[in-house]
Amino acid sequence: MFKSILPSRRIPAADFQMLTTPTDPSESESNGKENYFAYDATHDAKPRTEKRKKAKSKAQPENEPLSAEDFDRLLDDLQIPSTIRPKLATMDPTVKAAFLKSSQVLAQMRPAAVSNPPLTPRGLRKAHSSESLASMASPRPKKPSLEQYDLSPAPSRQFSTAHPRGSSMDVRRLPVDVRPAPIAPLKTSKDKKKAGALSPEKHVDMLLSQSSTRLNVEVVKKLRLLLRNEAASWTDAFVRTGGYEAILTRLNEILDVEWREEQHDDQILHELLRCVKALTTSAVGCNALRAACPAPFDKLVILLYSDKRPGEVATRQLIVELLLSLFDLYPLGSLPSTGSPSAGLLSHSRSRSVPWELSASALTSSSNLITLPRPHQTLFSLLKALLLTRAPPPSEAPGTPIEPHEFIEQLHTPRIYKTYLQELSDVCRDYFWVFCHPTNTIWDLSETDEAKVEKPRAPGGMTGGVEFEAMCYMTMHFKFVNAIASYAQALNLPKDHEHSAYRFHRDMFQSGIERILSIARKASTTYYPTLHLEIARFVASAGRAGHDIPWSLSRLVGPPPTGMRRQAPVVVPPPVHPSRSNPTTPTKQRFGAYPHQHQHQVYPAHAAAAVYPARASQSALALGAAGEQRPVVPGSRKVTPMFN
Repeated sequence: MFKSILPSRRIPAADFQMLTTPTDPSESESNGKENYFAYDATHDAKPRTEKRKKAKSKAQPENEPLSAEDFDRLLDDLQIPSTIRPKLATMDPTVKAAFLKSSQVLAQMRPAAVSNPPLTPRGLRKAHSSESLASMASPRPKKPSLEQYDLSPAPSRQFSTAHPRGSSMDVRRLPVDVRPAPIAPLKTSKDKKKAGALSPEKHVDMLLSQSSTRLNVEVVKKLRLLLRNEAASWTDAFVRTGGYEAILTRLNEILDVEWREEQHDDQILHELLRCVKALTTSAVGCNALRAACPAPFDKLVILLYSDKRPGEVATRQLIVELLLSLFDLYPLGSLPSTGSPSAGLLSHSRSRSVPWELSASALTSSSNLITLPRPHQTLFSLLKALLLTRAPPPSEAPGTPIEPHEFIEQLHTPRIYKTYLQELSDVCRDYFWVFCHPTNTIWDLSETDEAKVEKPRAPGGMTGGVEFEAMCYMTMHFKFVNAIASYAQALNLPKDHEHSAYRFHRDMFQSGIERILSIARKASTTYYPTLHLEIARFVASAGRAGHDIPWSLSRLVGPPPTGMRRQAPVVVPPPVHPSRSNPTTPTKQRFGAYPHQHQHQVYPAHAAAAVYPARASQSALALGAAGEQRPVVPGSRKVTPMFN
């Protein structure tokens, strides 16, 4: 049956034509075969070739030489401070390459190089069927160009004509378009989709197209990560397309909701606040915040004073952190607003000129000057106006306000910061079980090592709970208060000025911060040392401002724990060399160079017996049998017997 198929005689080995070059013995198969026909090689070795291509394409970016200019340009675009750059320069090159690979700035820094796949070894002909050739002429995405392969004419085969296998076709005889086609079009489309999904314009459209109650939380989370981690160019494009205005629109909308849903609305509020905080990490974002100030800080303070304040302590801590970021937005040398009163009251304590006292030409030439919002001339004025915001009436308040009598108003002591301190008082009330160490003291700041207290610590058993979050929230409040006190102290205003440090501390103590300090110092010094440090800083700043510390607090001031104390300088006494003038033992008393200084005082016998009775028996031994006193030989010593 097989006689018509098989050849009549065996073809000699010399008649075979080698279609492929002998392969490398290291790359040969385990079965010992080295030479393959073109058709069989493409089908049998296809999976291994594809794996090798993928492995080479993955290893190619890692082997690319890392350019120092690219890494420096990345650091410039990310606005890395100059103090951190020397540490980043000593990193491993693989870590630097990972930085460049993970950042989108890499595509902007170096042109997109088309990485060609490894070519087929010379001599191996790419076998195509008629269907594959027809598909190449179709308008679908094309395969890699045929110019990558060796298209030399295949040598004639000396097989029998009765063999049923199809013969290899010469590709050059067919009118096929061999123009270079884009490589891996699917990957390019994926990159375009990814770039479109991460574009700032798309995020702005999503913020403007949906309301806060319908906005997806994951979208805002992704926006917060991009604002925090991407380069300043991405943030710049986001702000220029109206991104910050869109965030403020959604934030005001969620704040106006009467009853927020805890599962969605509170999370949206938290993430929007984190987006605003992320903008403070770049100069572009800080400029956007200054342009819209005092929004959203005024509405956030109203939210903190109202009944609708967030139930999560972490969200309320974000509000205080945003208020604390105002010190970075408006440094001490910021210009007063154009509508503020004259700055003559502040010029008495300064011998040098400040930016707003410069000439008109110098003022126009400088572009880094920061102007405060109207009508404030100092940051302290802005912060005081925010803290003195009137609290909204409670939801169950009566329609007509209750006005006290006139004589009660005359006896009333103004407590202007009572509304603000009520939040701290509520923390002391809601987490009363934390303050269970009544023997704690208020640390003396002069004896406290602040670097030891503020050093990073490994998480302990008390981190992550509601008590830890509450104490971190209270610590953030005291940091904010101490920052205001330090700013007021730097203004160096007289005591009778309304923005002086003395008036600030007096108003604070009149508003009831004394009671909060006496309760907060009972927290654990082991788990919450930074809280005790901020309390000590506030008490010390009040003393520097000239305010008298109440007796109920001054009696509680004491040294910090041993681990937090500042090491006192050890005074080493000068070494004293033993000599004959200094006796080495109590029983050895010798005369030195000056015998008159070492003569013992002679007491009468009856006086010595009356004052020192034990010496009376010793003096009796010095008498002879006749009762006369023995002469004392100069240079001799008296030995006291140990046993009588």
